[in-house]
Parts: sequence; structure tokens; C-alpha cells
Amino acid sequence: MLNCSEVTHIASDYLDKNMNWKDSCSMKMHITMCKHCRHFLRHLRLTIDCVHDMENNLTSTEEILHITDNISDRNQT
Repeated sequence: MLNCSEVTHIASDYLDKNMNWKDSCSMKMHITMCKHCRHFLRHLRLTIDCVHDMENNLTSTEEILHITDNISDRNQT
């Protein structure tokens, strides 16, 4: 069975479902018994979701150029 340190090292692979069945089973067994690692995984999943949401809401380069052009135009008048 995995220990807490090992869980933290492979947690993102587990959340991405990017590990073999043996490691996945070991991870499930550990997080079933360890509330601290369950808490860690919950927070890691939340962080990943927030970053993905931020990536989807980024302003494009064209939008930034349009805004800066408008600011420049307003400052010249």
C-alpha cells in the first residue's frame, strides 16, 4: 500500500486517470483509510478545475490590442 508521501507524488496522475490498475487500486485503498490524503486530493482537484476555468476565460491577444488601441485613441482626443 502507498504512504502519504507517495500519494502526493502521483495524485495528479490519479486524478487524470493516467496510471495502471495496480497503482490505482493502491491509491483507492490509501485514500479510503486516510482522511488527510482525501482532503489533499479534493483540494488538488479543485485547483485543477479552477486553473482550467481560468484558461477558458483568458483574454485573447486581439482583444487586448483592441482595448489598448481604444485607450490610445481616447487619450489622443
